[in-house]
Amino acid sequence: MDAADLTLSFISPDGGRLTRDLSGGEVRLHARSEQGDQAVALLPASAAEAREVGAALMRLARELKSARVQVPATEHASALAAAALGEGWRDARYRQRGPGEPQLLVAGLTGDEQARVEALGAGVTFARELVSAPGNVLNPVTLAREARTLEALGVDVDVWDGDDVAARGMNLLAAVAAGSAAGPRLIRATLPARGEAHTVVALVGKGITFDTGGYSIKTAAGMATMKSDMGGAAAVLGAMRSLAALRDLIPDGVEVRAYVAAAENMVGPHAMRPGDVYRAANGLHVEITNTDAEGRLVLADTLTVACEEGATELVDLATLTGVKVSALGNDIAALFSSDETLTARLKAAARDAGEHVWELPLHQPYLKSYRKGTIADLKNSDMQPAGGSIKAALFLAQFVTRPWAHLDIAGNADREEVATGWGVGTLVEYVLAR
Repeated sequence: MDAADLTLSFISPDGGRLTRDLSGGEVRLHARSEQGDQAVALLPASAAEAREVGAALMRLARELKSARVQVPATEHASALAAAALGEGWRDARYRQRGPGEPQLLVAGLTGDEQARVEALGAGVTFARELVSAPGNVLNPVTLAREARTLEALGVDVDVWDGDDVAARGMNLLAAVAAGSAAGPRLIRATLPARGEAHTVVALVGKGITFDTGGYSIKTAAGMATMKSDMGGAAAVLGAMRSLAALRDLIPDGVEVRAYVAAAENMVGPHAMRPGDVYRAANGLHVEITNTDAEGRLVLADTLTVACEEGATELVDLATLTGVKVSALGNDIAALFSSDETLTARLKAAARDAGEHVWELPLHQPYLKSYRKGTIADLKNSDMQPAGGSIKAALFLAQFVTRPWAHLDIAGNADREEVATGWGVGTLVEYVLAR
C-alpha cells in the first residue's frame, strides 16, 4: 500500500507544546517531510467533535494538495469519516482541471460501518451534484432522468408529465411551471417494504430547478443562487440513493416513497400572474398574490397526492423562506410538525446525523392573514415577512391529512457556493430508526 501524503495522529491534552492552545475539533500541521506530512488533533470526545476533526483534516489536505490521508482508529470513526468525505467533495464536472478528492483511509471501521458511511456518502454526493448543476443542465425533465438512475439500485421510479399532472388536478404545480418550456414533472421513487407494508413514509421535496420569482421577479443578486432552489428535492432523492444501498436495515413493513414536485418558475406568456386563482388537488382555491411564493404551491399539491396514495406519515424539505435564514442562519433548519412523536424522531435523527434543527410553532392565528382580502379560500402570501416561515408552514398544513413535518432548509442547501447535501443524513437516520 502506498504511503499516505498526510497522516493524522491523536494526542493527549498534556502533549506539551504540541497541544498548546489546541482545542477539541482542531487539526494542526505538525511536521512536513519528503515521506509525508504529519498532523495532530486531540482524541475526539464525541461524534460532534469527530466531525469537526474530519472536516478540518480534509481542509488541511486540500491546502497541502494531499492525495492520500490516513486516520488512526477512534471510537467515533464513522462520524469522522462521513464528515471528512463530505468536506473533501468539490464539483469538478465543469472544470477542465478540477481538483481531485483526496483518498481517505480511516482505521477502525467495521465492515458494516464502512458500508453505511459509503452509502451515506453516495447519497450526499448525489444530492450535491443535483444542487450544484446549473439551470441550463438541470431542469424538470433532466431531474426526472437523474431520478431514474435509481432504478439500477432497485428503486421503482414513476414520472408524471404535464398531462398527468393536470389529470390529477395538480393545478398549483401546473401553474408554477406554466412559464417554462420544460413543463412540470411529478417524480415518485419507491423502495417497497419487505413483507406487508404497515407504514408508508413519504419524503416530499421541493424541486424548483430555477426560480426567477416569476412576475414577482427577484433582484439580480437574489436570483444568482436560485439553481439551488431544489435542495429539498435533492435531499429526498439523495436519501433514496443511500437507503437503496442500506435497504436491509430498513425495518420490515416500512415502505419509503420520495415525491418530488419539479418545475421552473419562469416568466412567459402562459406564466401565472398575481391575482390568478387556481384550484388545488384537494379542492381548495388559492389566489396568487406573490408568484415568488411558489414553493408552497408545488408542495401543497404533492402533499395532497402523497396523502391520497396512502402515506401514513410525511416529511417535506424545502428551501422555502428567506426569513428562515434571518431567524436561524444557514446551519440550522426550521422544523414544524403536527405530531409530537414524529417531531421527536426527527430531532433524534438530525442529532445522529450531525445536522441541526430547531422547532418553531405552528401558531394558528397567523393563518388568518392568508384568508383576509382574498376571493379564494387562501392566498399564497400576505406580503409581510414577519412570521413568514410560520405562515408558509401553516399554508402547507392545509394540504395534509396525516402526521406531517416540514423542514425549511433555506440557506442549508449550499454554503459559500458549495452544495452541502443537507438533509440526506437526517432522512436516512429517520427511516432506519423507524
